[in-house]
Amino acid sequence: MSLRSPPFTRLVNGLKHLGKRCTVIESCCGGLISTSLMAEPGSSAVYYGGSIAYNTGKSKKLLLNDDVLHSKLLEPVVSKNGETPGDVYIRSKVRWTAKTALAFCEQMDVDFAVAEGGASGE
Repeated sequence: MSLRSPPFTRLVNGLKHLGKRCTVIESCCGGLISTSLMAEPGSSAVYYGGSIAYNTGKSKKLLLNDDVLHSKLLEPVVSKNGETPGDVYIRSKVRWTAKTALAFCEQMDVDFAVAEGGASGE
């Protein structure tokens, strides 16, 4: 079974062409994004590593061991008028991935971050 796929081929080739580097921060994908990226020939020229942090509440050490970042990730998201619980959850995950991606780009000195934050199971 190959984990290679056209989107990851394009990502690696595009980063190589531009002379850029990336990191990956995963939650419920559990390493599949990083694995798929590393399956591409030449990925070591553009991929600097990353982290898998499924349980945000316990993931400080996996998220750069950064107290400020970790506390920001744990801040509650306030419901806006008319928002469903699902809308609030989605907005919380968008915030999580944005903050985490920026922090990893800065700390790892890379140009791009692929970040996902979600939930799986019940």
